Amino acid sequence: MLLHSGLDARHLVQMLGEALNKEQEQWKPVSYKATSEELSGGQRDEKASWLVFLNSKFHFMPETFNLAVSILDRFLQLVKVRPKYLHCVSVSCFYIAAKTLEEDEMIPSTLDLVRQSECGCSVSEVLRMEAIILNKLGWNPKHVTAINFLHIIHAVLMRHHPHLLDSLIQMTPSSHMTILTRKLFACLCCHHLLAFRPVSLVLALISLEIEQITAAWLPSIILLQKMTKVDSQDLIRCREVVAQFLEHRRQRVTSYKFKPVPVRNKSKKRKVAPSGSDEEEEFYDGFKRLYNEESCSFDKPTSLRGSCGSEMHQDTDGELYPQVQTICAN
Repeated sequence: MLLHSGLDARHLVQMLGEALNKEQEQWKPVSYKATSEELSGGQRDEKASWLVFLNSKFHFMPETFNLAVSILDRFLQLVKVRPKYLHCVSVSCFYIAAKTLEEDEMIPSTLDLVRQSECGCSVSEVLRMEAIILNKLGWNPKHVTAINFLHIIHAVLMRHHPHLLDSLIQMTPSSHMTILTRKLFACLCCHHLLAFRPVSLVLALISLEIEQITAAWLPSIILLQKMTKVDSQDLIRCREVVAQFLEHRRQRVTSYKFKPVPVRNKSKKRKVAPSGSDEEEEFYDGFKRLYNEESCSFDKPTSLRGSCGSEMHQDTDGELYPQVQTICAN
């Protein structure tokens, strides 16, 4: 069976395995100590949020932002950067990520980058900082990131549960990916979540999201958990931190619009009430089991890498309200 992305199950499993192997080789937990001599986590988060803005302004792919943040965190763990240089470091990390992932015609000149980003740096300063960063990273800026896992795991989820979104109004896999990507961007601007593996962060985020769509969310997450080899305790802790952070940002719950439940009469025959009233016994069906809905139509193949890139630059956030739930096993 082929997915809407054109990838079959075997290819997805292969991609997931390769990403997990790279993560095992590359990932290290990141921590920011609250000392006067070093950058604080809050300062790092402020620059990460700024990179979200730049990524949207230049219409880059979601992967570019995630790689820019990854480069920034790795460099800040290797070098003690003074706060006054952090702006230059951040825009240079962003430029390196763009050169690594974007098409040539999308990459601005250094002068255009400096002008449009309003970073306050000179062209020579950005170029010099770019060389310093690449040298510290061994000229190997590309790492597997959370957005890579999000694309793969979401495709696996759609493969195993193709009717998951059927009960929602105007919700396609691409638009659902956009919602998840927005929330992932927010999470990547929280330094507390850098203590968790990228795959754990993605799995926690997806579990919190599909929990709002179906009550039968846990078996799906257990399956994904086995495929990604994420420890249960690690997943629980990550879910708690993500839920608290998104609730603080008022992004915890998505205002999904569910399709109306059809109303059916129990019987066409009516019983006449003694008082002459014309009461009719009615009952309402519950929501259809999501996996029994009609199959989604995926007529137009899309790319896992860029399926939600254009939608990410549109403001489609709905009204949000707080909700806290926990993951219960057994």
